[in-house]
Amino acid sequence: MFKSAYLSIAIVAALLVSLSNCQSPVVEEKAPAEEPAFSYHKEQQQFKKASDGCRTDSNECAIIEIDFPQFREPAAVFQRINDSILHYIKTSLSPEDMGNVATLDDLGNRFIQDYNEYTAEAKTRAEEDNSDPFITPWSIETYGIVTFESPKLVSIELSTYSYTGGAHPNTTVTLLNYDTKTGKPITIKDLVKDKRKLVQLAEKKFRETHELAPNASLNEEGFFWDGKFQLSENIGLSKEGLWFFYNSYEIAAYAVGPTEFVLSWEELGDLVDMNKVK
Repeated sequence: MFKSAYLSIAIVAALLVSLSNCQSPVVEEKAPAEEPAFSYHKEQQQFKKASDGCRTDSNECAIIEIDFPQFREPAAVFQRINDSILHYIKTSLSPEDMGNVATLDDLGNRFIQDYNEYTAEAKTRAEEDNSDPFITPWSIETYGIVTFESPKLVSIELSTYSYTGGAHPNTTVTLLNYDTKTGKPITIKDLVKDKRKLVQLAEKKFRETHELAPNASLNEEGFFWDGKFQLSENIGLSKEGLWFFYNSYEIAAYAVGPTEFVLSWEELGDLVDMNKVK
């Protein structure tokens, strides 16, 4: 009897173990994959050129380094956008209006030629004065990226550092926006429903950026020559919102440097016509 009871208990235990082993494994729920960000076909183009002196003396050297985006979409509209980006790149290489007729290589050679003439004149003056020539290296470096892209528009940032003698180098940022249906530039007026309201929001954010009181005089604080807040002409789009950028010298002394801030899409609310953005 005890043997029979023992066997019964053993059989039940075995069945319980077997059932527990047959249970389906717990499957961890995976978070849904994020949809890939919208992106056009594009690639970075590079252009580099340096004077012969760069090989032996970094102090007697002129160098150009440019890296910028070009779209590889088949539609002709993107060629217009590419041409416009390239025009701005060329402008950074030449103070003259040569961007429409000269190639990058032509402008690069002109830059090197100007530098060689500068060094030759410096050496001639030094010989006449019986002194050491004062020669500094020159450079132009431009880097461009796509900051925003959607089926309706793209935004580009071109950042340029240049030094061709003088008290200090110059750094500028140019923000470009294009309609992907026409290839034409887009201005803030094309996107914003109420420019007056945008000015109010931008001034509030500007003051917060510089830690200025709402009633502080902008002119007395060293901003805006006429004392009145003005929207930057340099406005681009980013994933976060509208990006405002004031270059050095634009609204204040060089020592102040550039000013930039972003008005988020949440802060903008329905002020921007999102049907024209996404």
